[in-house]
Amino acid sequence: MPQGHPEPYTLDHVERADGGVDFACSTDIERFPWLALAPHHPVVLQTQNFWASYGAAVALGGFEDGQWTALTWTDWQCGDRGVGHAVRGQYSRTQVDNEDCFDIRLFDARDAEIVAMRGRGVVFRNRNFEEWRAKSKQAAEQATEAAPFAYADPSALGLSAAERPLIAPLADKAATTVDALITPENGLQPHNPVLGGSGDHVNSTHIAEAGRQALSLLEGRSDLEIRGGEMALKRYVELGTPFRLNVTAHESGTIRFTLSQLDRECSEITLNW
Repeated sequence: MPQGHPEPYTLDHVERADGGVDFACSTDIERFPWLALAPHHPVVLQTQNFWASYGAAVALGGFEDGQWTALTWTDWQCGDRGVGHAVRGQYSRTQVDNEDCFDIRLFDARDAEIVAMRGRGVVFRNRNFEEWRAKSKQAAEQATEAAPFAYADPSALGLSAAERPLIAPLADKAATTVDALITPENGLQPHNPVLGGSGDHVNSTHIAEAGRQALSLLEGRSDLEIRGGEMALKRYVELGTPFRLNVTAHESGTIRFTLSQLDRECSEITLNW
């Protein structure tokens, strides 16, 4: 992983005596167009999750040249409604289920807490990353159908003009599966101004947004505000290959999905609203 970034979202990192890190957050919407979305939008929070954990780890000297990270689990809980965008944050180390993880708190200009996020991941070398992925990427390329993928109506998903649909329409009103396809055209900049990522695979931000869009169709509402959630990210999801969100529980205020691609379960997603 590169040590530093030419245009970082988190700035002015200061290590605390307890081993945590305090930092400032950019409010430059031209450099970070996803800031046009609401502060509790899953795209915003998962993008901040990456920047805050990455920036703090670099500030603490936690990476060597050539190392990369992958998020394997995260959960989050939003603060009160009506907050603004983050101007500062705090990064701490903690444990969940006897495993090390990070804890991120973000605050707006009035010092109201926007969100509390936790997460854990793995660190690896790029050369191993490519070897691990070679067979799965080849299988994805061979399995991808040439037929066009039909996307849901953006108005049914609560999308702004800058956003792009990631999922297909429901097969019927009783559907318990939602198909999705993320490509560079609908999932990466510059084609999608508010989504980005490594450009190599479907990232946690894409997965959270696919879940939010699926929930909009399943609930028949485009105005739902996600108040928290949890994701377990078990396998890489390949760009350019369809995947499926399978509903495993759908109750008042909570939905759970498993995400599968090429007949393999890749992720578990819970969203609360």
